[in-house]
Amino acid sequence: MLGSKTELCAACKGSRRLCGRPVCPILERVKYSLEVLPLVKGRTLFGATPPSALVGETGYPVVRVGINVPPLSGEGAAFYDDPQNWWGHLSLRDIIRIRARLVYSSTTARVRPTSKLIDAMREVCLSSTPMDVEASFRKPPVPELRFDGIVAPRGPMGVVESLRLAENPRVPRQVQKLVDDADAEASDAVTELYRSGISVYHIMRLFTLGLLGRKRRRRLVPTRWAITAVDKIISDALLRKVRSMPEIADYEVYRTEYLGNRYSILLIPGPWTMEMIEVWLPRSVWVRGREPAIFVTGETHQGKLRGPFDGGYYAMRLPVLEYLYSRGRQATVLVVREVTPSYYAPVGSWQIRESVRNALRGRPMRSGSLESALEALAEGLSASRSLLASHSSILRSLLSQRRITEYLSG
Repeated sequence: MLGSKTELCAACKGSRRLCGRPVCPILERVKYSLEVLPLVKGRTLFGATPPSALVGETGYPVVRVGINVPPLSGEGAAFYDDPQNWWGHLSLRDIIRIRARLVYSSTTARVRPTSKLIDAMREVCLSSTPMDVEASFRKPPVPELRFDGIVAPRGPMGVVESLRLAENPRVPRQVQKLVDDADAEASDAVTELYRSGISVYHIMRLFTLGLLGRKRRRRLVPTRWAITAVDKIISDALLRKVRSMPEIADYEVYRTEYLGNRYSILLIPGPWTMEMIEVWLPRSVWVRGREPAIFVTGETHQGKLRGPFDGGYYAMRLPVLEYLYSRGRQATVLVVREVTPSYYAPVGSWQIRESVRNALRGRPMRSGSLESALEALAEGLSASRSLLASHSSILRSLLSQRRITEYLSG
């Protein structure tokens, strides 16, 4: 019997699929990382950053910071960091392939750095369009492909000694205004940029490179933290408006599936409350047992939190509140995310955010009946209605209220 993951991989050698996944994630990483290295000429790389930046968190307050550069120039580089246009068009292999071609051109710095190298990276991240740059490395980049549940994958890493910008950034007027504002709070700058139509992904770049907020308090922010912070800041601002809006009239169920992730969203007539149930099926990434791993996170109408909060919850919360705000309604919300073995490598919280956005753009199943709404919620999921109800405080409350009403009416 194979008793450990190491033994399983050793016996499989990437060919027998003993883990149950459709492809070997280890071999995928190596293959795509090696493809890009011949394109890097010695210790110099000329290419157009999408733009794309990454700040690590290990060793904080001394962190690794850098920009991602593919070995090609021109406007086509934008697609290498464009989650809104990836959704529904790229497979998991496609995403891994393009991200593996991004060379993470980085250095280490304190979170309040003062250097020409960091200034150049910040200038890159102001731009709304790709920028041609020339990166010179201390040594040739090392083949590597890293995955994360919040941050999109990154490819080979090289320690950059100099960074030359071949053109000026194209900076939206509102971005330049808020970056130049030394007195605006970071949260105010984020919400103002969002209301001005600046993409959340552009705002996240500005936030992680420490370009927003009061001047004396600006610093590099690890990208994982920055992504979650921006999702929360914007959704908090939307929630302040949504709380005073009228409730929806019927039960509504929305569904979508992408990259081996299934999403089923139930909007319920009632005051704002939200709950997320994540069901990681057996053989899915990080689950080795025969039983699904289930995690529940949520918040009450009063703002009381429940469960292990992470970036995934806030990546769901933002599009839900965007949708409710656009309709001028509030609702009680239950989101079920089911992760299948087809999702063999995590590619970041963007796929959660964009999947929920796209689900809510679709036509819902509407019903005045809780019973039919629950049937629609569980349709297409491996998790049963009873399993969901046993973990959801929202469903337990609704089912309990129904039973009491039926008893009193009898």
